[in-house]
Amino acid sequence: MAQPPYRMIAIDLDGTLLRPDHSVSPRVKDAIHKVLRAGMLVCFATGRNLTESQAILDSISHYDTAVFVGGAMIVDTREGKTLHRTGMQPQLAREVCAVIESLGHAALVLEDTSQTGVDYLISAGIELSEATRNWIATTRAAVRRVANLASYPHQHTVRVGICAPRAEVERVRDILCERFGSRIVCQVLYVPPLDMEVMEVFDPAVNKWEGVLHVARRHGIKPEQIIAIGDDVNDLPMIRNAGLGVAMGNARPEVRQAAKLVIKPNSEDGLAEFLEDIVRQHLVAPENPPPAGRET
Repeated sequence: MAQPPYRMIAIDLDGTLLRPDHSVSPRVKDAIHKVLRAGMLVCFATGRNLTESQAILDSISHYDTAVFVGGAMIVDTREGKTLHRTGMQPQLAREVCAVIESLGHAALVLEDTSQTGVDYLISAGIELSEATRNWIATTRAAVRRVANLASYPHQHTVRVGICAPRAEVERVRDILCERFGSRIVCQVLYVPPLDMEVMEVFDPAVNKWEGVLHVARRHGIKPEQIIAIGDDVNDLPMIRNAGLGVAMGNARPEVRQAAKLVIKPNSEDGLAEFLEDIVRQHLVAPENPPPAGRET
């Protein structure tokens, strides 16, 4: 039986759409617009927030509904409007911040920027690590230092985390997982250009696949009509559940194992080649097909 056409593609940014130097290749930009012209819905799905992603959206020149913060936020990127948010339970956020601060780290508390006017709240009175300073400078995030985030209200908190060298991130992660268990989802992502790890703590309901489904439902798209492409652990839920889960050649081993298809790495324009192929093979169905009998 022939493979049915797909209507939507969810694309990770870091390690997938972006080259190793975090730039967008002209071929990738061109390929994305080819699938858009073919009628496919392109949904970016990233661990970044809108501020951290804005320069990438501008490079691609594609503004639509996108999944941010690992699935915690759905944003209309053209209007800059939050359509859906799965925040952390305030008491849980306070408890996680308390542990992080007690271990000598400044907690990075990601906020719903549309509500607070800043991207991150960062513990005051604790010296920022070099990794944290580099992350803020690279992402151009708006930050506010707050004394004792362990007692902050956290009405608009979406995620809590730290930036640090690998060994220290793993130490903090192990302590948090032992302390909170199933109350949190804790994941560690590597940022190659900065040679550092980012640890992220979410509400257990948050993952990229749930965010992608939220967007798909708005367009009447079924899970089996979705292609999902990624490279890191936060991409696993959408790669496992999409109609076609695709791993980059540079993906972590567990991501490549979970995927139905592995393509070339981001250093070789693997995403662009794949997008060109699905258009060439007519595996794309228009998002809003014309009524029967009407010429296109």
